Amino acid sequence: MNNENNENLALSTAKRAMKIVIFVGMVVVVLLMINVYVLLNQITATAQMSKKLHTIEKTLESTLNTTDTTSQK
Repeated sequence: MNNENNENLALSTAKRAMKIVIFVGMVVVVLLMINVYVLLNQITATAQMSKKLHTIEKTLESTLNTTDTTSQK
Protein backbone atom coordinates (compact mmCIF):
# COMPACT_ATOMS: atom_id res chain seq x y z
CA MET A 1 0.00 0.00 0.00
CA ASN A 2 2.82 2.37 0.86
CA ASN A 3 4.50 1.68 -2.48
CA GLU A 4 1.29 2.54 -4.32
CA ASN A 5 1.01 5.84 -2.44
CA ASN A 6 4.60 6.68 -3.33
CA GLU A 7 3.89 5.97 -7.00
CA ASN A 8 0.76 8.14 -6.92
CA LEU A 9 2.70 10.92 -5.22
CA ALA A 10 5.49 10.68 -7.80
CA LEU A 11 2.97 10.67 -10.66
CA SER A 12 1.12 13.63 -9.20
CA THR A 13 4.37 15.56 -8.75
CA ALA A 14 5.45 14.77 -12.31
CA LYS A 15 2.10 15.97 -13.69
CA ARG A 16 2.34 19.19 -11.71
CA ALA A 17 5.91 19.74 -12.90
CA MET A 18 4.82 19.27 -16.52
CA LYS A 19 2.00 21.81 -16.06
CA ILE A 20 4.50 24.30 -14.66
CA VAL A 21 6.91 23.69 -17.54
CA ILE A 22 4.16 24.17 -20.12
CA PHE A 23 2.96 27.37 -18.42
CA VAL A 24 6.49 28.81 -18.23
CA GLY A 25 7.05 27.87 -21.89
CA MET A 26 3.90 29.75 -22.91
CA VAL A 27 4.97 32.81 -20.94
CA VAL A 28 8.39 32.73 -22.60
CA VAL A 29 6.79 32.50 -26.06
CA VAL A 30 4.56 35.51 -25.30
CA LEU A 31 7.55 37.53 -24.07
CA LEU A 32 9.50 36.54 -27.17
CA MET A 33 6.66 37.69 -29.41
CA ILE A 34 6.52 41.04 -27.59
CA ASN A 35 10.29 41.40 -28.01
CA VAL A 36 10.07 40.71 -31.75
CA TYR A 37 7.19 43.22 -32.08
CA VAL A 38 9.22 45.94 -30.34
CA LEU A 39 12.27 45.16 -32.45
CA LEU A 40 10.27 45.41 -35.69
CA ASN A 41 8.79 48.73 -34.55
CA GLN A 42 12.26 50.07 -33.82
CA ILE A 43 13.48 49.00 -37.27
CA THR A 44 10.49 50.67 -38.93
CA ALA A 45 10.95 53.87 -36.93
CA THR A 46 14.64 53.99 -37.80
CA ALA A 47 13.89 53.52 -41.49
CA GLN A 48 11.27 56.29 -41.41
CA MET A 49 13.66 58.65 -39.62
CA SER A 50 16.36 57.89 -42.18
CA LYS A 51 13.96 58.57 -45.04
CA LYS A 52 12.83 61.85 -43.46
CA LEU A 53 16.43 62.92 -42.84
CA HIS A 54 17.30 62.16 -46.46
CA THR A 55 14.35 64.28 -47.62
CA ILE A 56 15.39 67.16 -45.36
CA GLU A 57 18.98 66.96 -46.63
CA LYS A 58 17.80 67.07 -50.25
CA THR A 59 15.54 70.05 -49.52
CA LEU A 60 18.33 71.89 -47.71
CA GLU A 61 20.79 71.11 -50.49
CA SER A 62 18.45 72.40 -53.18
CA THR A 63 17.73 75.52 -51.10
CA LEU A 64 21.43 76.19 -50.65
CA ASN A 65 22.07 75.68 -54.36
CA THR A 66 19.26 78.10 -55.22
CA THR A 67 20.64 80.65 -52.77
CA ASP A 68 24.17 80.30 -54.20
CA THR A 69 23.04 80.82 -57.79
CA THR A 70 20.89 83.80 -56.77
CA SER A 71 23.73 85.47 -54.87
CA GLN A 72 26.12 85.03 -57.83
CA LYS A 73 23.89 87.10 -60.13
